[in-house]
Amino acid sequence: MDAKREHTFLFADLVGFTAFTERVGDDAAADVAVAFQAKAGLMAARYGCDVVKNLGDAVMIHSDDAALLVALALRLRRELEDEVWCPSLRIGVHSGSAVRRGADWYGATVNVAARVADAAGSGEILLSLRTRELISRAGVRIAERGARSFKNVTASHAVFAAAA
Repeated sequence: MDAKREHTFLFADLVGFTAFTERVGDDAAADVAVAFQAKAGLMAARYGCDVVKNLGDAVMIHSDDAALLVALALRLRRELEDEVWCPSLRIGVHSGSAVRRGADWYGATVNVAARVADAAGSGEILLSLRTRELISRAGVRIAERGARSFKNVTASHAVFAAAA
């Protein structure tokens, strides 16, 4: 029945993590990834969102409330952008139907959310059109970034940059 409800997914990862690992070494880079995941997990819990999984230098977070998840994205970026230990983040958020199997989520919405994150620049939070529609009254500044085509996704998607 999860597919009949609307879900919002956030993917966030550390920009340039491969080069960062080369520069600082495996141990130090792993410590940074774990610290980032821990911070994201603590903040997700404060916002009532669920960390679905950690993916190396990335996290996947779920919520039934798009505005709450976008607020989390803005806060996560704001709190980590000045931390000298943390590389810049890129974040993507998309909303739609999805299905849960065990502790994980599947479906086109999840796939597109990951692609939206991949399209984000350093320090950028990109939202899909559907997410933008869901947060229209949330007081988030939005800048249009145009339509994007994503690998293995048939339709192009309008994306928008979010700012506090």
